[in-house]
Amino acid sequence: MHVIKKALCMFCHSNCGILAEVENGRVTKVRGNPDNQLSRGRICLRPSAALEFHYHPDRVNYPLKRKGARGEGKWEQISWDQAVDEIAARLKEFKARHGAETVAIGRGTYRTYYWPMVRFQNLFGTPNMYNPGQICFCNTWSTHVATYGTFAAARSAMHNPNSKCVVLWGFNPAESYPLVWQAIKNLKKQGTKIIAVDPRRTAAAEEADMWLQLRPQTDGALLMGFLNVIINEGLYDKEFVEKWTYGFDKLRERVQEYPLNKVADICWVPAEKIREAARMYAVGGHALMPCGVKLDQLGRNQTQAIRAQCVLRAITGNLDVDGGEPFGISGEILRAIDDNEMELHDALPQEQKRKQIGVDRFRLFTWPGYEMLCEPSKGIPYVWPPTVNESCNAHEPSVWRAILTGNPYPVKALLIQGNNALLQATNTKLVYEALKSLDLSVVHDYFLTPTAMLADYVLPAADWLERAVVAPVAGMRNFINAGEKIVDPEYERRDDYQFWRELATRLGQESYWPWKTMEEACDYRFKPMGYTFKEVVEMGGVPGTRELKKYEKHGFATPTRKVELYSTIFEKLGYDPLPNYEEPAESPVSTPELAREYPFVLATGGRIKYFYHSEFRQIGSMRKHHPDPLVQIHPDAAAKLGIGDGDWVYLESRLGRARFKAQLFDGIDPRVVHAEHSWWFPEDPAPEPSLFGVWKSNVNVLLDDDPDHCDQICGGWPHAGLCKVYKA
Repeated sequence: MHVIKKALCMFCHSNCGILAEVENGRVTKVRGNPDNQLSRGRICLRPSAALEFHYHPDRVNYPLKRKGARGEGKWEQISWDQAVDEIAARLKEFKARHGAETVAIGRGTYRTYYWPMVRFQNLFGTPNMYNPGQICFCNTWSTHVATYGTFAAARSAMHNPNSKCVVLWGFNPAESYPLVWQAIKNLKKQGTKIIAVDPRRTAAAEEADMWLQLRPQTDGALLMGFLNVIINEGLYDKEFVEKWTYGFDKLRERVQEYPLNKVADICWVPAEKIREAARMYAVGGHALMPCGVKLDQLGRNQTQAIRAQCVLRAITGNLDVDGGEPFGISGEILRAIDDNEMELHDALPQEQKRKQIGVDRFRLFTWPGYEMLCEPSKGIPYVWPPTVNESCNAHEPSVWRAILTGNPYPVKALLIQGNNALLQATNTKLVYEALKSLDLSVVHDYFLTPTAMLADYVLPAADWLERAVVAPVAGMRNFINAGEKIVDPEYERRDDYQFWRELATRLGQESYWPWKTMEEACDYRFKPMGYTFKEVVEMGGVPGTRELKKYEKHGFATPTRKVELYSTIFEKLGYDPLPNYEEPAESPVSTPELAREYPFVLATGGRIKYFYHSEFRQIGSMRKHHPDPLVQIHPDAAAKLGIGDGDWVYLESRLGRARFKAQLFDGIDPRVVHAEHSWWFPEDPAPEPSLFGVWKSNVNVLLDDDPDHCDQICGGWPHAGLCKVYKA
């Protein structure tokens, strides 16, 4: 029997529409769905690996229970029911003996349903869910909400010919978002100016009219330089600023602290080039500045850099206008039941919220800030409040320390879903020690990963061909997209919703989980829109109505009902209410003695289109295109070290070392190297000490996550530092 079904690809956040052909219960082909109203048949190369991923012989197919020592690689195959029964019994024991807060939950990037995890967390009573959102978009989301009450969704406007300038700031969509990249190239053909801000000459930089090659982690200073030019030269939208912003006079005073000669010295970008780029952005029509995630990875100063970017959009009049950056939600057609409502965060007692790890220090991204962000959205119809998942997480580096030290209290158990912590988190040796120290570790994932090798239980996860998918209903863009389950999960794989629901029912939460499947839950959520889940799938998604300048009717969802250039939320939380720049904790400027021993600025995090962070290393069709971990180094710097193109080299920091293949590249400053992230080797031995080669080329071994080095507002940890390079 031959059927064609409509799926959504979950290999990145674009969630493109897919047509999947099924013959006698087996998926035989996938291709783009031309009827999907968002992607319209366009897909990148990753879905071509969907069948290889789905039918891969190394998939985890049955629940595994550890038999030997952690990391020894000895497993007993058990049934799903036995696994969940035993895990639930252990969780009851921890809650009764130590308190619910001693159970933490870790998730990965957007491969999983978020709201069921948070619903379980809140009903169980733990405030401690962590995720990589603090280094990947979620702190950007929180900062947008603090500044203008919602998210400015530039990526959704990339097709608009009325955009006269696009600034790609730490964003290389040629590798990360191919469909966005095509839209940008189309805009350039129509005369739109492109500015790229990046330490490397990426594909985006090569396409750009201007490339600002800044020192890694100095983005905040460069943004303050832009603001200095635009304010002092009167290039801002005076009418909008006067009517719709709060604190402009104080902002004007602040930017005087950043004259261009000072900014140029900090950033390594000539002053006149900064001036020219700022003018290009501010003059000549509306502009876009889509969010990459590089600002989320600065460590110190990340939130204030994002704040400066928000302020820059606002004072130039680029918010919610034709050719500028629309706010993500508009129109009653999209009034589905939101993730925020599904999470049930009111079920978590206030005394538990106060126990959240990091709540005393990183206040914007924990419960104090979250509640302040939610309050102003009441009564603003074009805004959904942020979700707990997006804007209210335990501080991950502090969770690892709580496991090891018991401060502020011991964390005994960890439930990990779609998160390969040994590759995702920096300071890998500390993370390894923490994972080895747990009383209970549970992993729900597709493959045995280095992190899964240290678990007590590994449960098999269903992929996007085996589950219903909805993306997104969290308010990130003006569109609701849905894909059906293509085939039933094979073996004993379970989707994310089933995992949390089955665990919840064993822990007495039955009445809060009335929907047996994700499809039933989606029917409930879509009912206010007048649609069923199947109808949304058949329609190829539901777009919202597009209305601009919504703030003219309702104001902004902030305490002052204006764009807060001077943030009253930051002020109440005890932070500087104006954007500023702070030097990284480890740099040639802040630690000159360390820089003499480790003379290179180490950057990391650049995307590779064949992988998604640590995923796809075992997928042969992807790996053959990019078989080895690379470090980019300038030819002049390499020559001084006797390093040739293709040589294997060590990168070493004060924390450790890792091995990479040198790629000589004149598009990087001779004082900087860029090492690829998330490398492990599924072909290497699984048991300790190898753990699939996790120690060989893992750049996170070199990087610190000391809470003192993190951003003090949202808690993000740095993805740069200092290193030396020598031949292996």
